[in-house]
Amino acid sequence: MMKQFVSERASTRELDERVHAIWYCIPMDEYHRAITTAEERFFSECDTNNVPVIAVFTKFDALSAIALGELRSTPGLTREDLFERTPKRAKEIFAKANIWGRLRETQHPPRNYVCLANMNIDKEDCGPLLECTTGALGDEALQMLLISTQQTNLELCITYAVKRVSLAYIERACQGSLQVSKDECFQMQKEIARWFPHTGVSQMIVSFDNHWCQ
Repeated sequence: MMKQFVSERASTRELDERVHAIWYCIPMDEYHRAITTAEERFFSECDTNNVPVIAVFTKFDALSAIALGELRSTPGLTREDLFERTPKRAKEIFAKANIWGRLRETQHPPRNYVCLANMNIDKEDCGPLLECTTGALGDEALQMLLISTQQTNLELCITYAVKRVSLAYIERACQGSLQVSKDECFQMQKEIARWFPHTGVSQMIVSFDNHWCQ
């Protein structure tokens, strides 16, 4: 049933019904049993075609608790040492479990992964999940569509304005194929503004007199 749902929603032409990305959540509070029969079947049998799957390792704070317990048995560590070393130790535990490595070896592996902690807390940052999803989409139009909904995530808008526009112009300039003219400057401004649809930047740049580029 899951395979049928993904197949139908991945190929439909109706935008409001189409699946553009899949978040497959795997809790880390029992990381020794993270990959169950359900995960094995999904990533071995479910071909999502061009729809990227992101493995979301939730409850990563459970690994932090384990890491903290291990570090507390280390003599000579101060509270500051524990606070500083716990995140690194949690990542080491995760890497040693080889969960991501096992998923990558499946027939239809996820495109990428992200680790989330404390998501039961109000206003907790889900920026890493949005950034991972945006990168996995690949298609610029879909990336722009997702970013256009993130009215509070200005950093993500800036990141993709630089990746998709600024770096392309810099590369052209380095190759000698870019003529620095007021028209080119104005075009670059408009392309950058497309990544900030929820602000007044787009309207301001489009209507702005570009004489400064002369």
